[in-house]
Amino acid sequence: MPYVITPEDKLIRRIIRQPDFFKEVDGVLRPSSAAFKLKSGEDGVSVDILDLTTLEKAIPNTVTHTGAILPAQVPLSLGLPCVHDPIPGNEAHALIKNVTVSLAKKLAKAAELL
Repeated sequence: MPYVITPEDKLIRRIIRQPDFFKEVDGVLRPSSAAFKLKSGEDGVSVDILDLTTLEKAIPNTVTHTGAILPAQVPLSLGLPCVHDPIPGNEAHALIKNVTVSLAKKLAKAAELL
């Protein structure tokens, strides 16, 4: 049976270390909305459920990637389905569905970089 994501869950978004995916706000580096936008062909924003994994498993290469923690309460409160979507080698994988450009901005604003 799939894991049911609740508002209390924390989601981890892996972000490649490229300037487009970050911005500085009031002297603090934050993820940009680009880090949460759907790419062509994607069915949802790929995240891991923290309760089902570790930070080390979610972001195995911290040289090329970092991560952001997003409370599941944020996308859920915006009406975005958060669906457990295990893939081979990653039982913690999930998708945030129906993310638009304006909603990607809200997700980025609520996320905290690791």
